[in-house]
Parts: sequence; C-alpha cells; structure tokens
Amino acid sequence: MTKYAIQYTGGALGSKKIEKVDLSKPVSSTSKSVTYSQADNTLLLDVADAVSETAAQSGQFSAVRVRNDGSVAANAIFAYTKYTSETDTSEAVEFVQYLLAPDEEITLPASRAIIATTNEQYDGTPITAEPPAAAMKIVVPDTEQLNEALDTSETDVDVDDGNYFLVGDLLRIDDEIMEVVSISSNTLTVVRGSHGSTKAAHLANASLEYPFFNAYHDFDKYSVCQTDDNGRFKAQNFFGYGRGGSGKLGITAGSVAIQFYEAGFAKLGLSDITSNTESGLTASTAFEFDITVDGGTTFDNLSFTTDSSNTKFGGSNGVIAKIQDALDTQYYTAGNLFEKKVIVAIEGGDVIFRSGSNLSTSAVVLGAGSSGTAEFLGSGRIPASPTSVDARLAQELEFNPVTNSSSFKNIFIRDDGRGNLKYRTTQDVGTVNYESGAIDFTVGDKPNAEFVVSVLHTSPFSGKLNAAGADRANSLKQVLANTPQQKCESILTIETF
Repeated sequence: MTKYAIQYTGGALGSKKIEKVDLSKPVSSTSKSVTYSQADNTLLLDVADAVSETAAQSGQFSAVRVRNDGSVAANAIFAYTKYTSETDTSEAVEFVQYLLAPDEEITLPASRAIIATTNEQYDGTPITAEPPAAAMKIVVPDTEQLNEALDTSETDVDVDDGNYFLVGDLLRIDDEIMEVVSISSNTLTVVRGSHGSTKAAHLANASLEYPFFNAYHDFDKYSVCQTDDNGRFKAQNFFGYGRGGSGKLGITAGSVAIQFYEAGFAKLGLSDITSNTESGLTASTAFEFDITVDGGTTFDNLSFTTDSSNTKFGGSNGVIAKIQDALDTQYYTAGNLFEKKVIVAIEGGDVIFRSGSNLSTSAVVLGAGSSGTAEFLGSGRIPASPTSVDARLAQELEFNPVTNSSSFKNIFIRDDGRGNLKYRTTQDVGTVNYESGAIDFTVGDKPNAEFVVSVLHTSPFSGKLNAAGADRANSLKQVLANTPQQKCESILTIETF
C-alpha cells in the first residue's frame, strides 16, 4: 500500500500550496552499517538551511524515514532544539531515541518541532481581532533608518541593518515605495518609485517603514487596508507583525484568522414579504426618497417609476427591480452615488437596502424626498421610518441550546499550517508566508472589505522551518544511529522525501 506525506511546492519560506508526496519514491536513500559505540553515534543526516556538498547533509525535506534493514536491533536518534522558555536563546540540543527491531521503521514529517521542558503554550505575541494600522504602514522596529542621503536615481540603498529586510519586501521612505530585489549586508538593491509612487530625494536618517497597502493597486488608491472590487488583497508583510532583525521572528503556522466586516444596510421594517406581495404603490407613478451611502453626501430625491401593471415587490419590472435600476444608473453617473453600490433585495421577509461595501464605514440611510414627487416612504405598504444598521463584525460564536455549548462560526479566512489560506474551511483563497508575513488572497464575495486579523508571532514555532537559525531553530536538526548489539553490525537506511 502506498504511503503519503505532505510536500511543499514552494521555496524555502514555505508559502506555497502543498501536495501529497509518494513515500515509495524517496529523493535520497542511504544505507549505513552501524556498530556499537558507548561514546559516539553514527551520523545519518545533518539538516541544513541549504544543501551542502558535505557528505550526509541535506536541505529541507517533506519527510524522513529510518528503517532497520539489519538483522539486529538499532537505535534511531533524532536531534531537536531544546527550549526551557519561550525566550530561550541557548540553542541547546536534546535527543529522542527509538529502538528499532529488524524490519521496523519510523517516518517523521518535516513539521515544526522542538523539545520543551514545560507544557506551556509557546504562543509568542498574540494579536486578537485587530484592524491593520490605519496608516497602512509601521516604522521598522528598533528605529532602523536610512544610512545615507538618496537622490532620485540611486538604486543601492544603505540602511542601518539589512537583517530587517527580505527579498520581495516593499519599503517605504517618506511617500516613496521601493521594492527590494536583492540584499548585500546593509545595502538593499531596490526598484524605485514602485506602486504608483514618485521617485524622490530623501535625507539621511529618514525613517524606514514596512507598508501594507493593497499591493494589487497603487499605494494611495485606498485610505485603509481593504480588498478591491474583486475581493483581492496582497501585502508583502503581515501588517508589520513578526518582523525584526534578529531573534524569534515570523508568523506562527496555523495561527492566522481574518474576519471581514459585514456590510451596513437599511431595512424598511416589513414582515412576511415575498416577491408576490403587493406593495400598495400606485401603478405608473414616480416615487422618490433620499439615500446616503457609506457616510457620503446624501443623494436627494432618487426617483423611480412603478410599472403600469406590476406593483408587486418582485418580478423583472416589480418595485424592487425599478429601485435597483435607479440605483444602478447613479452608480455610473457622476454625483453622490457614483461608484457607491447598493443592492435591494427581500431578506427575511423584509426589503433590505444593503451597501456593496464591506468597509467599517459601510452604511445605508433612507429618508424622505423633498422635490414634491410622491414619497416612497410611507406610501402603500411602505413604512415611513426605515431602520439603519451600520457595518459590524459578526458574532463569532454560535450557541447550541441543547448542549449549552458554543463553537466558532465558519466565517473566517484561516491558514492550514502549511501556508495555504482557506475561507469557510474548504475554499482555497490564497497563501501566507510564515517568514516574511507576505499574504495574498481573493474572496469573491467580499469586495471592498475591511477586516481584522488574529495571529501569533515571534515564537519558537514562528517563521520558516529552520534547523540552524540563531535563537529560532524549530525543526529536526540531525538523525544519528547506534546499536545495542556489541557483536554484530546493524544496517540502517535513511530516506528523505
């Protein structure tokens, strides 16, 4: 029977989609004869950040299998970094030993793993339901600054400490956006004037900032972090969280949760309405009302005319369709409703005017017109005083009255611990890079949406799989071997996938 493990299809930072890998097809396989030693173990595998020409070294892998192919027992020994506390910087190593009988094997995934001396949760710094900073940027930590004056043409930028940056980062100095394409010590090679910004001269010691505007567009297109008309959002860091020059860095795999705002709306205050319900409005008559959308200026006296025969709420020429046509016309017309989407529909037996924006400022307010045309509000079955409900975050929990328990609603984007972003648990919508924090997602039913984020960062489990990084090793480091049999060699085969 074929066995499977999980394999990243992305690079070293592990932000791409993962796939199954066939454990019957190792990428490397080495058998070693192992003799008893009281003092020394035999090295089978040394895990490094990059593949080395040195014997018995390997870069990152998806899984490792050790099999006893000899006729006597053998010890398979796995080395991990030990943490005595979340802030431990010692990088001490401890060992987990398995005694394998002949033909026994053990397969371990390349998961983030450490040895801890306590059962405490190494959660780093928790962020809970926080909106991204309103400025869509934060100053690079520890007051890192531009280490030279820049003219408008220079592309090699000297900074105080290049360790604070990664290739692919966006950097903001004053109002100019730069894209980092390579790093050499404390010199960043950049593309100047990126994302609609203008190349400009900058003074020495200018502040360096991580920007996190929606990078599908120019840096100044939106005033807040939001998706675009297609529900897309991209940033090259996770809103500044988990970044720095040293120590424990990055985002903790499996900790990302993103919740969108729900659109504001106005409801007429009806009940038990269906498409076939008569509105009570007079046929072939113009009606008007005022409408204010998303905190903008009121559009006065929006007018629609009822059909000559259909005065029901529903139908292609019914009241709701007529109102929607009037709103859609103004969406494309210069004025107070230009590019302000409103959707009119029957929801829960009432007529709802819902904003097409999912921003925190999303709102719809209806009022009486003033031009002398027949008033929509208060005519026929239409109540005179509609109610407005502003944008809000949905209740996170749903309660079971039978068990008196609660569980989280399926309304979030969450990451799966392998760099993939899932919406409503099953929909693949994007990726997150645990090292840089770069995030990219598309949720089609959340256009023009603000959101809040929950995440853990700067813990031993944050960032990339790392066998050797200072203060932040979080993966298997070595595989060693020995045997308890003093009078015979054992044979251990180690395979990587």
